[in-house]
Amino acid sequence: MSEATNEATTGILSFGAYIPRLRIARSAIADGLAWAMPGARSMGKGERAFANWDEDVITMAAEAGRECLRGSAATVNAVQLASTTFPFLDRSNSGVVADALQCGKTLRTEDLAGSRRAATSALARLALTPAAAESTLLIASECRETRPGSPAEMAYGHAAAAVLVGAGEPIAKFRGIGSVHADLVDQYRSAEGEFDYALEERWVREEGYLKLIPAAISAAMENAGTNLGEIHRIVLPASAAVARGLARVLKVGTELFTDPLAAGCGDCGVAHPLLMLASALESAVPGEQILVLGFGQGADAIVLETTPALAKLQDGRGVARTLADKRVIDNYTMFLSLRNQIAIDFGMRAERDNRTAMSAMYRKRDDISAMMGGRCRECNTLQFPHAAICVACGARDAQTPESLSGLTGRVKSYTEDWMAYTPHPPYIYGNVEFVDGANIMLEFTDFEAGQVEVGREVRMVFRVKDYDHKRNFRRYFWKPAPLTATTEETGNG
Repeated sequence: MSEATNEATTGILSFGAYIPRLRIARSAIADGLAWAMPGARSMGKGERAFANWDEDVITMAAEAGRECLRGSAATVNAVQLASTTFPFLDRSNSGVVADALQCGKTLRTEDLAGSRRAATSALARLALTPAAAESTLLIASECRETRPGSPAEMAYGHAAAAVLVGAGEPIAKFRGIGSVHADLVDQYRSAEGEFDYALEERWVREEGYLKLIPAAISAAMENAGTNLGEIHRIVLPASAAVARGLARVLKVGTELFTDPLAAGCGDCGVAHPLLMLASALESAVPGEQILVLGFGQGADAIVLETTPALAKLQDGRGVARTLADKRVIDNYTMFLSLRNQIAIDFGMRAERDNRTAMSAMYRKRDDISAMMGGRCRECNTLQFPHAAICVACGARDAQTPESLSGLTGRVKSYTEDWMAYTPHPPYIYGNVEFVDGANIMLEFTDFEAGQVEVGREVRMVFRVKDYDHKRNFRRYFWKPAPLTATTEETGNG
């Protein structure tokens, strides 16, 4: 199947990526399983990324989307979020992300699921959309859980990536697309299942990748009026063995295939094609043709051509920065606990009821999702939350709404509490001081014991505040996180 794309200036305007800071060395997983599975050591190279206890598809999507929109003046008219691991089955996950990113209220939000190529299929649809003065923020985010001891435990990773698609001055133009559908069940997860079930790898490679992807590529090449000899890079979210096999079938060199990122973060499912594309765009030069592939019950092939505008966006955004900002752990038990794969008895302190008052959450939705404070028009004092009376000069009804989510602050005071409950002890909280007066008591994240210091600069990140396990609900809010050398370079997390 192939479809004609428009010749207008619609294309990718920006990109961004986010990989969780926590990584576990695969050797640590192998060591933890050595008593039962000594063969696991053969897979114990590199590390995989995994979400902290307060991260999920929504929070990672917010980080990738924030990076993608950094410095952009485009109005976002639609937010699309692709995943197979949404935290909510009946709630607009993309809507929560749109609110966190302050995209406005008059926009379309859409959740996309059902296949690991949900993001590439969405990107292909956007390529076919007639040019218009609007932009779509497409985010792919994945947080797949794995059964302890399964091959997927080492292979999978958690991450998010985003592209902004619209009319204007694109960094990459759409040249052509091709798609094929085939209900080849290489892996699946039913509504009742907690983990993916995967079929035999060789069969999937021979019947799936090596037959379906070439068909999609052929359609895309015809649609784009080009050929594989003119392609500079191939983005293939698959193993090195699949890449070698596909290179033989296509009669191209393996050097065309971009780094699959397996060693540093793992296979990130729906997010992986966009993650690899973001990595490719970091080093691409104008005039390159990039072939982006998606696989899952069929295949997508998208041909892009980079433009001179790309140089303006090669400013530290993308994969290299977030891949470098990491904390590698070698504690397998800690990994299992943070991913809720084993139940640690934290005692009575963990038994509190976290019921959420939905009406109050709705009334305070801007305060919560966008960390919306107020700046006094009389004395310029910034405060959170906003109030009818200024805390500094007492002026009434003189505050202009202003978000604190994009600001950095400094630790004014803090406490490391080993008695209060948190899935990742100690529970660290304290007062953060922002410029122009705002002082807020907040819960910290991504800090280990002994890392917080008075005066240390922090950035704000959108995270899970707490879980209501009785009602299967989770609340979100902003937390201070370390401002590292890599995050400081971009002014964003």
